Amino acid sequence: MPQAIKEILSSNNLYLQALLSGIANYTALAQKIKPEVERLTASSVNTGTIVVAIKRIVDGLQKEEGTENSSNVRDIFPIFEGVRMSLTGSMMDIDFNESKFERLSDIFGEIFDKDISHNYNVFQTDKQIRLLAEDIQEIRNIIVSGSKKFDGSIKGGLSKITITLPPTSEGDTSNKYYSFISSISDIIYNNRIKVHDAFFTPREIVLVLNDTDALRAYELLRPTIAR
Repeated sequence: MPQAIKEILSSNNLYLQALLSGIANYTALAQKIKPEVERLTASSVNTGTIVVAIKRIVDGLQKEEGTENSSNVRDIFPIFEGVRMSLTGSMMDIDFNESKFERLSDIFGEIFDKDISHNYNVFQTDKQIRLLAEDIQEIRNIIVSGSKKFDGSIKGGLSKITITLPPTSEGDTSNKYYSFISSISDIIYNNRIKVHDAFFTPREIVLVLNDTDALRAYELLRPTIAR
């Protein structure tokens, strides 16, 4: 049960800030999270037991951090083991807005046939197809030629940070994933780093940034990823 409560608290920054600032009512919070605790533990839980567990968690956080108002409190919660992060520079983002995928197959075929080792990502929505590819002359020539036909726009001077998560078992809860994404977003937002684009899947997070911001973002994220 304590682990379930810890996961619930770690997934909600408001809960943690309220607890560590001393303004939260333990009983009220316990009643609020009680249904979620029971869902995670698949058993009935007494409100008083949750209150005791919350107090122990907060006491542990305060002792470890040495302060009641740590801005890095979320880093205490281990989210995933085996997370990997990489930084790739010299990328370009090609936006084929309102284009049909089948009409672009020739362009993608030329790129993919060149060298399978080239670093690229394709993202598609109902209204848009985005290609994130290495900005090398051979690939750029193909893109420039194709974009004239399909009204595509090209933006260079980009880098991407790829965060790869390990596979999760059926027993794992989604709270860990949501908490992890929230932690990454908080770091980017709190340090006023502009993100050109971002893509999320259950196993991978891709952040696209300007070259000037990418290295700084990587250094800020690394302690969280490597903990």
